[in-house]
Amino acid sequence: MDSFKKDTHRYAFGLVKAAREMAVDVAEKLPHLAEIRSNYQAEALKIRINKKFN
Repeated sequence: MDSFKKDTHRYAFGLVKAAREMAVDVAEKLPHLAEIRSNYQAEALKIRINKKFN
């Protein structure tokens, strides 16, 4: 669960840093931020599924 929170913070800080130089919607499409977001979403889905079936 700790890595789940770290990914959230890393994504948020990366997005803020990129958004200083460009629009937020463009910053969200950067490859390194998209990778963090997809990993975060996959982990959230795993947690949700585990709660539902356990």
